[in-house]
Amino acid sequence: MNILIVEDEATSREMLLSILEKEGDHQILTASDGDDALKLMADPRHPFDVVFLDLMLPSISGLDLLERVRAIPACRFVRVIICTISTDSATVVRAARLGVRHYMVKPCDKIRVFEQLNIIKAEIAGLQKIEKPEEAAGRLGIDIPAYKAKVGVTLDYMERWLTKAKAGARSTDRQQLVADTGRLKTDALDLGLREVGRRFSTLETRLSIEPQEEVPASRAIEIAFIMSHLHGELNRVRSVLKIIAQDKVES
Repeated sequence: MNILIVEDEATSREMLLSILEKEGDHQILTASDGDDALKLMADPRHPFDVVFLDLMLPSISGLDLLERVRAIPACRFVRVIICTISTDSATVVRAARLGVRHYMVKPCDKIRVFEQLNIIKAEIAGLQKIEKPEEAAGRLGIDIPAYKAKVGVTLDYMERWLTKAKAGARSTDRQQLVADTGRLKTDALDLGLREVGRRFSTLETRLSIEPQEEVPASRAIEIAFIMSHLHGELNRVRSVLKIIAQDKVES
């Protein structure tokens, strides 16, 4: 993979570089500020697959840089992994609007880095986000209309659960949230909603860490980020399968 690391702090930059060099056969370039990063990304000789982007850069903020990057046709859809110490919810919202789907709170450890790269590798390899409806319906032994109806009911329930779960994600007792997330992951995969299932799996992992203790702010923002993208993915599934949300039908 062609990877760019945008990080002004030398120790963090070298640590991430070391992890990536051990992970696989990657072509890796680094930039210590936004200006250098923008030059590299605008250069057609460097078609990056992934950009690890720090948000606190000296010349331009990471998100301001990303706005400029998205204006470059060749970089409009480049995959970005935000690496930051920020726990500001506004950061999550803005990043999501700029098409960022991957978020890591620093310091970045190798398990998290490998996890994010594996997800991106699957995306690049063209792994379908949704099983073909006719194949999923056949596997379940039902017809297409019944399959879409079943998916619609499941999506509506997931939407309501996510809205409610956001309020309890920092609770001192999250065991029920973990159990619910695992069940929703299974439901999604049974219906062939692969991307939804993967995101619920990631959410389950985040919620399972020290379930009896208060969630630190850094992990809470990661959880909020995952939930935000789950909302978006549910809407995408509806769009692909042409399923109208139940609240819109009732209204």
